[in-house]
Amino acid sequence: MILEKLRPHLARLLLVSTFIVLSSSTVIWTLRDRTPPPWDPADHLSAAYDYYALFAHLDLRGFAREFFQAPHYYAPMVHLISATVFLVLGASRLTGIAVNLISLAALMWAVSWMARALYGQTDKRPTPGSGAPSPQIALTVLPPLVCACYHFNAWLMHDAFLDFPLVAAVAVGFALLIRAGDFKDRRAALVFGISVGIGLLVKQTFVFFFVLPALYISLRVLLSRDRRAIANLALAAVVGLALAALWYAPHFRDVIAVYHQNQQAAIDEGEAPLYSFESNFFYIHALISMQMQLPLGALFVVGVLYSLARCRRESILLSLWLISGIGVFALVANKDVRYTVPVLPAAALLSLCWLRELKPVRATASSLARPPRRNASESRMVVKASSVLKLALAAAIAVWSLVSFFNAQWPKPGFGHAIDTPRWRWMVYARNYYGFDHRPLPDDWSVPEIVHSVMEQSAEDRVAQPNSNRPVEETNSVGLPSPNESVSPQTVAGDGRPMLGVVVNLPYLNPSSVALEARLVSPKRAGPPVIRVEWIVVESAIDRIERCDYVLVRTGLERAEWSSTAERQVQSLINAHPERFTRVASFPLPLQEAEAIIYRREK
Repeated sequence: MILEKLRPHLARLLLVSTFIVLSSSTVIWTLRDRTPPPWDPADHLSAAYDYYALFAHLDLRGFAREFFQAPHYYAPMVHLISATVFLVLGASRLTGIAVNLISLAALMWAVSWMARALYGQTDKRPTPGSGAPSPQIALTVLPPLVCACYHFNAWLMHDAFLDFPLVAAVAVGFALLIRAGDFKDRRAALVFGISVGIGLLVKQTFVFFFVLPALYISLRVLLSRDRRAIANLALAAVVGLALAALWYAPHFRDVIAVYHQNQQAAIDEGEAPLYSFESNFFYIHALISMQMQLPLGALFVVGVLYSLARCRRESILLSLWLISGIGVFALVANKDVRYTVPVLPAAALLSLCWLRELKPVRATASSLARPPRRNASESRMVVKASSVLKLALAAAIAVWSLVSFFNAQWPKPGFGHAIDTPRWRWMVYARNYYGFDHRPLPDDWSVPEIVHSVMEQSAEDRVAQPNSNRPVEETNSVGLPSPNESVSPQTVAGDGRPMLGVVVNLPYLNPSSVALEARLVSPKRAGPPVIRVEWIVVESAIDRIERCDYVLVRTGLERAEWSSTAERQVQSLINAHPERFTRVASFPLPLQEAEAIIYRREK
């Protein structure tokens, strides 16, 4: 009796259960991992903390200054959402990834809705403002499960990159675009326009995935010559751009600076020239190999072929979504596998579009109950075998998706399995290959100890030399840091907090991770960072040492796999002038024959 009552809600129950399993794993991973957030996640969490501090103290003037005037190279929506979570639950690494759990819920809803709207077996198409048609359970549950469990999405969930919220924002945007349909419904058009504005405030690259779909929809609406639809489309565009302009207008130069920095990074990293085979094929290989891995990549190829043969009209927006994202980023000089992750919802939907052939059990039963015909028994056996085979295939896809998810979040040691070809390596069941797709690690890289040591050493120095704590020079003459540096806290003369110049720039020990820790350990709720951090990671910033009370470097540069020019030059400066730098503390690092060293700069 209970099962009969639950049957109409089985798809929703499975979706909720999937969300609980994936989010619980992500929470446990975050609680057990001790590695500091790397560069970008640390910067985003610091930005969220700064907004949180302004919210907590009801500093509206400070918020306006931070939002409109302070240099920011990334759109603020994720930071503002995290700041709101901090306001309710407090600031921590766990609450810092709460936005990812919200994004997971939004992503699963959007992908499930699109699967029902595009491929659900119904007698009529969904109309704007109406609910989605009733589909088979497999079509409702499998696409969001596969999308969430792709290798890259799985590990992105536990890090505070902007990319996973961007995946959700793009997916929700396309769901609302499909819901808007022919744009004859003004309310649906406005909701889509709002989603575009919010998406642009999540990350600048949101628009890249809508280039071709926007052209296709605009052309279709214009050719319809329906004035109401054309007006609604224009209204949606105006609303979206107006919302985005709130931040982009005052930060246009910051956005341009990021673009120029991207071009410079491509040169520094030796990227393949634009329009070369390696450049053009980079993101196609990344999609099938690194983002999906080959088993789910093969499923994607099968789904694309099926969509081309059987449901081109239903799949056109998904195809344009995928081609737009990969095509636009192929024209960007600097390449990173993370950049095209928002095409994964489209890939998951195309991968499983053939599930519309999986008829409900009732349909199968009714076909078996028809009057007997010639070879009826054989027909019934074929239908039954086909249904069993398709159900078994759907179950196998679900199981492998979960295997993919836990292989990304809780991998075994080692690399796993891959197929090497002359040009590319194709991941089959690989792990630990991107740097952040690791299981929880016990190494905190001494970041908490470094922050506390600077605090204690500064207090001791003030007691020993009460008259030597002269005001720190202002930083205005140096100018703004470049986009490859985080925006360090403004130097305030004589505010009493020590200034630590961080020269080390490793993934887990860098100015960003130290600056974040200085915020999170503040003894007051939403209090200021306990120490100030100066970014000294490039040659042009070395003269900032003169404004620092302490300097953080590492040893073992001669044996390191990589070291920056700034690190080597600062080490030479310290060796050449031992009277100016006094070693006050050292800390172990999980590197061969290396440790972190704090020097006091003698004034």
